[in-house]
Amino acid sequence: MASAATTAAPAAPAEDRRAPAAWLNLNGLLLVGGAAVLLLTAGVARAFSAEDNHVMTRFWHAYLLAASFVASLSLGGLFFVLAHHLTGGRWGTSLRRIAEIVAGTVYLSAALFLPIIVSVYAGSHDLYHWNDPTIVARDAVLQSKAPYLNGGWFAVRSIAYFAIWCVTASVFIGKSVQQDQTGEVGPLRTLSRLSGPCTVLFAVALNFAAFDWMMSLAPHWFSTMFGVYYFAGCFVGFLSLLILLTLSLQGRGVLSQSVTTDNLHDVAKLMYAFIVFWGYIAFSQFILIWYANVPEETEWYATRQLDEPTWLGMPVSMNILFILHLFIPFLGFMSSAVRRNKAAMGCWAGYLLVVHWLDLAFIILPGMDGYTDRTTFGLIGPMEIACVLGAVAMLLGAILLGAQDRWLLPVRDPRLKQSMTYHNH
Repeated sequence: MASAATTAAPAAPAEDRRAPAAWLNLNGLLLVGGAAVLLLTAGVARAFSAEDNHVMTRFWHAYLLAASFVASLSLGGLFFVLAHHLTGGRWGTSLRRIAEIVAGTVYLSAALFLPIIVSVYAGSHDLYHWNDPTIVARDAVLQSKAPYLNGGWFAVRSIAYFAIWCVTASVFIGKSVQQDQTGEVGPLRTLSRLSGPCTVLFAVALNFAAFDWMMSLAPHWFSTMFGVYYFAGCFVGFLSLLILLTLSLQGRGVLSQSVTTDNLHDVAKLMYAFIVFWGYIAFSQFILIWYANVPEETEWYATRQLDEPTWLGMPVSMNILFILHLFIPFLGFMSSAVRRNKAAMGCWAGYLLVVHWLDLAFIILPGMDGYTDRTTFGLIGPMEIACVLGAVAMLLGAILLGAQDRWLLPVRDPRLKQSMTYHNH
């Protein structure tokens, strides 16, 4: 796919390699402002819950949607870092530090999930029916799953997932920064050895987290493909964010030479591949359940079909999701000319971030009780938008905080020269 060029990398590129100071000064404002939006939304929901006890149920689903969206971007960045060291790839070296900074926001994801963990542990059942003893008492299926689906065990598992991800991110970021300072290859060799077992731990934790946080919203339903479905969306979302961050930096003279059009073209190709992968997993999950037509398996799709017409046997919202998430981008940047056009790929990256959020909305929102309009897009309102805006503001603040006092690329990585000078064929 690519080969090293014979020309040498410029000794001192005429570019900045640190985040703009004007950006870095915004990290506190974004973190505090985003938290304030979330707290205000929670306060408004609490105030209206006296008149409608379903309002808090809606808030917790909106909050879970926002937290899951932010976590998906952090985890996508962590996977990019792990995959880079696991495969020994060179093309992504100049982009690895940005991925590490995004991966470092997994600490923010842990903080965002803490209210969910605490509320479930305390016995709240606004999100999960399996946490309501009165429902479990009259449901034989939930009784059989109670040893796994209970507040205490849910909290322990969730803490374990974030412990795995936070420790992994800390080690990989720390060793990478250490290599910046010393220029030795020892830290890179250590990360290469650790990448294999850490990728396995990452994958197991991600799968079980998807089961616990989202699949258990419908506790009777199960799909062994659900974790992979979430992972595919995570990586598409992260690659979209990576393109947007890189283009925003380059628009201000940062990494304007170190990250080349060929580097961004490879990111676009990887994003294109995972769009197809997401479509394959999403359709495979649906068609297997549709064909078998087993009641406990069709429940999840039946819930998303309430009050909705069908088209080709699928809920309209799911058809729209397939069109938005698969067919439109599949045709839209199939051409290498589009993938090498920075302005076009910036638009596609922003588009796919929005569609990734809609995908998570399709997973999370239709499980809510108490609303007559249960269609996916009918359940998106001011509360869902406020929560995601607050969470995304905090994510951007955490990214800027992670970029402080740090090079935006691994300046002493011996593979950096090859990353800056190779060309696609």
